[in-house]
Amino acid sequence: MAQFTVHVDESVVQTFGHAHIEQYLQDIARKMLLKAAAHDVLEDLSTIDLHNDTTWQTARNLAWQQEQHKYIAAK
Repeated sequence: MAQFTVHVDESVVQTFGHAHIEQYLQDIARKMLLKAAAHDVLEDLSTIDLHNDTTWQTARNLAWQQEQHKYIAAK
């Protein structure tokens, strides 16, 4: 684990409290991880051709057969 030192104005600490600021910074770090993961997925997605992937098409059709009773399909 890496440690960073962040300088926060004392008035901000007095207004929000140490625990609230720490939680906010941890939330930001989690969001950064999610954004990095989303970026990786988008990069991978550009190299995948789902329209010509027979395994994906089969799984998609099986999922639809299993779940179609939950939806009304207009004809």
